[in-house]
Amino acid sequence: MTVSNYSTTAINNTSINGVNISEGMSPSDVNNSIREQLKDVRSVWNDKEWFLLGDGDGTTTFTRASATSITVASDITSSYHVGRRIKIVGSNTGTIFGKIATSAYSSPNTTVTFTFDSGTINASDSTVSVYVGSSYTNPGVSVVDEDAMGSDSAVLPPSQQSVKAFVTSGTVTMTNKTLTSPTLTSPVLNTSLSGTAFKDEDDMSSDSATAVASQQSIKAYVDTQLTGEDLDYAGDSGTGAVDLDSQTFTLAGGEGIDTTASGQTLTIAGEDATTSNKGIASFHSDNFSVSSGAVTIKDGGVANAELANSSITVTDGSSSTATSLGGTITFSAGEGLDVAESSGTITYSGEDATVSNKGIASFDTNNFSVSSGAVSIKTAGVGNTAVATGIDATKIADGSVTNAEFQYIGGLTSDAQTQLTGKLTASNNLSDVSSASTSRTNLGLGTISTQASNNVSITGGAISGLSLPTADTEASSKLYVDNAIAGMRTRIITKVATTGNVNLTNGLENGDTIDGITLSTGDKILVKSQTDATENGIYISPSSGSASRDTNYDTVEELAGQMIVVQQGSTNADKIFLCTTDNSGSIGSVDIVFSQVTPANQGTVQSVAVADAGSSEFTVTGSPITSSGTINLAVNSINATKIGSGNVDNTELGYLNGVTSNIQTQLDNSASLGDAISFAVALGS
Repeated sequence: MTVSNYSTTAINNTSINGVNISEGMSPSDVNNSIREQLKDVRSVWNDKEWFLLGDGDGTTTFTRASATSITVASDITSSYHVGRRIKIVGSNTGTIFGKIATSAYSSPNTTVTFTFDSGTINASDSTVSVYVGSSYTNPGVSVVDEDAMGSDSAVLPPSQQSVKAFVTSGTVTMTNKTLTSPTLTSPVLNTSLSGTAFKDEDDMSSDSATAVASQQSIKAYVDTQLTGEDLDYAGDSGTGAVDLDSQTFTLAGGEGIDTTASGQTLTIAGEDATTSNKGIASFHSDNFSVSSGAVTIKDGGVANAELANSSITVTDGSSSTATSLGGTITFSAGEGLDVAESSGTITYSGEDATVSNKGIASFDTNNFSVSSGAVSIKTAGVGNTAVATGIDATKIADGSVTNAEFQYIGGLTSDAQTQLTGKLTASNNLSDVSSASTSRTNLGLGTISTQASNNVSITGGAISGLSLPTADTEASSKLYVDNAIAGMRTRIITKVATTGNVNLTNGLENGDTIDGITLSTGDKILVKSQTDATENGIYISPSSGSASRDTNYDTVEELAGQMIVVQQGSTNADKIFLCTTDNSGSIGSVDIVFSQVTPANQGTVQSVAVADAGSSEFTVTGSPITSSGTINLAVNSINATKIGSGNVDNTELGYLNGVTSNIQTQLDNSASLGDAISFAVALGS
């Protein structure tokens, strides 16, 4: 910023060279702004002959309009007027001098054109600085004594000595000047010649080596010598003569030949050959051979570079490559295509599609419908013959039958329920046996008591050999319960939880405030919002200084999966957070992440979407949702009527749940009374 950029309205001057000078400025800004202002004033007066006036109020931009003109977005014609000396400075232009040729304002711009001493405004300078010469008539320096006139001042007068030295240095061209000196006998140029150095003798009789002859005497002498003389000449055909008194001998050039006369020299030169004129020419060694004036095209032919179109461009619409003539263009095929060449013809053909290769394919009309290239499964569904073997049992009917259970159908010879009902006749039921306790002893059932309904009471002893449960109604073993308990985490209670990044070196000290709660020495704190997530964890408030991690939770393994209950705080009181970090890595290198899990209904869902994975088990509607809404999932199980011959319905198929071996084998083996009694005991009858 310079003085020329200051505003004449004081309130508009809010900064100076980056220093804030608005109301309420700091004491240091007062000092700095005064220093910057003094620097600007000093810079202006160091070059008091030139002033960057601008529009007289605030910053002015001089925009380059051409090599000899600028525009300014205001009326500056009064200060930048015609005839005023100017100095222009630009980063690429340098410093050039001149004067204003025209200055005109047409709203909103003033256009100023210049006549420069030398140079122009460089096209690379979009803006320049335009200084005008000082208008002072009484400068502090009255006379400048510079022999070379280097200041090029618009206002300072030079001394006599400097003017004389500047004029007499080097070569001086004088117009209408009279030369006088002791060594010249008053010669007067452009008027007459006098003195002993000039002779007017028609016969040149003095034969002087120092005197100058007049025009009249030279003409008279030459005319006398040339009177009656002729110059005879002859060409390849014809002859001629030139009278030296009155005629000029002219040497003319024909096609391809130029003649030039200068002083006493006549030059005859061949013209350069063009497409319309015969002349002399040279021949490029890349393309021509020349021997004894005979020109031929080289055996290798004309090089590609000399051709108007020396390459072929191959493009796919987005990228392209130029291949020189004589080069090779290769046509390649991608997945699903083959390419072949024969007798100059390129043929592309589609490959047959396989399970491992994309390609062209046809679609079986028994299973697919094809319209305008769109392929869909027929409305009637895929036929049995096209269904692969090994459909997972959980995808059949309501999904309650496992693969193992489904295999137990193998060997059935008739309706399973009919066979079971026939086996469970009253005569085979344990309740009809006269002594149930004797039957249990014979069957090796120990002291188990027969109870009403489905309850069994065990007195003194234990049930062993139970497998791990897979259904909600199955009994659990001690091993299963122990493993489940081992996988549970304890809850951690902290006084407060952080809401943003804190300085661990001094931000958790006794007396500091976290989430509106004042800390005391020994308080447990959940740090969950650090910019560096590796710093998150459970910390203990110190009396002063840096906080340390709780020694019970100072490893990733101890933190992973923990539930943290926050007791107090304006934001986090009564909230529960879960550490979702995986049980791997080490403290300080792994991000520790805590996610709020309760209470529910916190925040707003931005967008949630559910999509089918590509099979036909679900129908998804209402997806996605943003802040509210419902996504509906409809289960599309394979109906039992579409399995086998279709004689088994969904209800009957559900009866397979719980079968442990081949049903027909069980039915056949259960015909004996012993098995019937065991079956009855197992049912708790």
